[in-house]
Amino acid sequence: MTSPDRTLSTDLADDLGWLEEHARRHPSRADRAVLLRFAAGLVRNQIDPAIQGLKPPPLHAAVVGGAGSGKSTVTNLLCGANVAEANPQAGFTRHPIAYTHPGGTSGWPSHSGFLGPLRLLETASPSNIDENLFQVRKLDLGDDTRLLQQFVVWDCPDMTTWAATEYAPRLLEIAALADVIVYVASDERYNDAVPTQYLRMFLQAGKPVVVVLTKMTLLQAEDLTVHFKKEVLSDLPRGRVAVLTVPHLTPQELANPVMLAQRYRIPLLNQMNVLAENPNELRQQSVASGMRFLSRSADALMESARDDVTALDEWSALVRGGQVGFDDRYQREFLSGAKLYRFDEALVRLIDMLELPGVGKFLSSALHVVRTPYRLVKSFIGKMIGPPSVVAIPEQPVLDAAFAAWTDQVRAHALANEKRHDLWAQAVLGFEGDLSKILHDRYIQGLKEFQGGQREEIDATARAIYEDLEKSPGKLNTLRGGKFALDVAAITGSLLMGTIGWHDIIVVPLAAAISQQLVEWLGAGYVELQKEKARQRQRELVARHISRPIGDWLAQWPATGGTSYERLQLALTRIPQSLVKLEDAVAKITP
Repeated sequence: MTSPDRTLSTDLADDLGWLEEHARRHPSRADRAVLLRFAAGLVRNQIDPAIQGLKPPPLHAAVVGGAGSGKSTVTNLLCGANVAEANPQAGFTRHPIAYTHPGGTSGWPSHSGFLGPLRLLETASPSNIDENLFQVRKLDLGDDTRLLQQFVVWDCPDMTTWAATEYAPRLLEIAALADVIVYVASDERYNDAVPTQYLRMFLQAGKPVVVVLTKMTLLQAEDLTVHFKKEVLSDLPRGRVAVLTVPHLTPQELANPVMLAQRYRIPLLNQMNVLAENPNELRQQSVASGMRFLSRSADALMESARDDVTALDEWSALVRGGQVGFDDRYQREFLSGAKLYRFDEALVRLIDMLELPGVGKFLSSALHVVRTPYRLVKSFIGKMIGPPSVVAIPEQPVLDAAFAAWTDQVRAHALANEKRHDLWAQAVLGFEGDLSKILHDRYIQGLKEFQGGQREEIDATARAIYEDLEKSPGKLNTLRGGKFALDVAAITGSLLMGTIGWHDIIVVPLAAAISQQLVEWLGAGYVELQKEKARQRQRELVARHISRPIGDWLAQWPATGGTSYERLQLALTRIPQSLVKLEDAVAKITP
């Protein structure tokens, strides 16, 4: 059974590896691929074996440096024989080669994921084979191989470019594996920008570094050491760094470094032995410092996807802006002028309900007769000065036009930005393909669902105006009594203003009309309030069935269907979470 921590580290290494490949497809981001490959290598080769509790492998020392710096010469000094293929041709070593003692290799390479994409070349082959390979060469040279019983020594490809292209990824995989970095720099190129960038990253990751300055004259050795420390190391992160020199060696010394280059070899071996005094402690330090480096680099690890994230955010904002425009246009061109006649019917029903029932009907009928002049005058005035007839735009054409404007806006923006980013080019291809049809089908489906629930929603809201009163007899009777009392008070008050006479023929209907108008105003205000609530609910219905589902689907469209953006979002979501969990796992096994 796979442990949760194993799945965690595997997912993290996979996500970092995918981001690396994604970065390498874009020349402007290739420099970020270096950090991503190195980070994935740390997870695969150091942190994962540690949290799995696997048998600790031997310590690893990676010999790295720029082109022509003398890496193979330093490798020979470490191994004690002329075993590495020294060659004046820059970039001759194109895949990593490990040198180890026959008895010192137990337990490696064994764990799953070791060295990631590099595969073991089973037979000894030239080091200039340019493939994702690594070799293991076992050396038995007697006492002179004592270092190889503690360390696996890796002769690595050149640091020729600060971009994970060509054979640089192979170098980064070994550097991530290494417990010690042996950094080689010649007298002419000790301050080259590219190797120094790599050195900076190794020190940030907490790797112990043994710097070997080469190819100067013996008289220049001390001055070069002082100058290197001042001009290079002083600007780099602090770390465990030792600086040694190996001046220019004669052909005889190069051919027999054990016997003829002892004065340079012994200080180098001593420094390595000091670092290996406590192998378990060194390994724990490598794991802990590697984890700290990963945690501190979380934002930088995802920097390669910055442009993609920006494009996705821009796409989402464009879609959401169109969604808001769709809703606003529906509100402006239809809802704000929608008559909602069912509510006018509800108002009539409400006013009728306020008339007295039973014996009270006779009083209500009498008042109805009294109000006859009021009704006639109101009807006449309404016809004379009523609001002009406005032809309302039908609802579906408004929705159709709003949807067309939304999709046209998205398509136009994609066309205008097609060459700016791959996402917009993908959107243009989508609209040229079946994206428009898919969107239209989703719109029609949402429209049907909206229309199916719309009438029921409006009817239910309108009915609630009078059904609530029907369900509350006490409240209804109170309102009826209040209306009747208002009518009585208005008529009585008008009669008491003077003696009863012919003028009461005018005053009494007028008083009854005023009380009726007051009740109708109150009822109309209440119904209008319910109308506005109904409009808001209708807008919400449109959003629920049409604009929101389309907006949600379209906003996610670039990252669906197996596109690179779908994988990108998965990586960007999981990497921060995985780093936090992995840090907890490492904390449990390191002091």
